[in-house]
Amino acid sequence: MISPPVKRSAPGREITGAAKLRLTLSYQAFGTSQLCVWREAPGVCRLQTRNPAFARKLSQRSKACLVAYSVSGGYLRVFEERIQPWRAKSLVKRYLAPANVTFFRALRRRMRRNHANG
Repeated sequence: MISPPVKRSAPGREITGAAKLRLTLSYQAFGTSQLCVWREAPGVCRLQTRNPAFARKLSQRSKACLVAYSVSGGYLRVFEERIQPWRAKSLVKRYLAPANVTFFRALRRRMRRNHANG
C-alpha cells in the first residue's frame, strides 16, 4: 500500500488537516547536560543522561524504561517514567547534588573561622 506524500509547507505556515505535525518544542527542560528532565505528556516525564552512572541509576528504577539511546556520537540514554514533573525535578536535583554537601559546607565554615582566628 502506498502512503500519501507528506505535505511540506514554507516556514511560518501550518499544515492543515490530519497531517498536521505537533512539535513539542515548548517543553521546559530542567537539569544539566549530564542529566535533564522534561514533561513528555501529562504524568509522564523523560529523563536524558550522558553519564553512564546516572543511566545505571535510572535503569534500576522500577518504573523507568529506556526509550532511546545513541549508537554514535557519544553516550546518550533517554528514559521515560510515569512521574509528576515536580517529583522528576526533585529526582534530578537529588542525583546532581554532590554527596555530603551539608557536611562539607559546615566544614568549610569551621575552617574559615579557624583560619580567621589563627
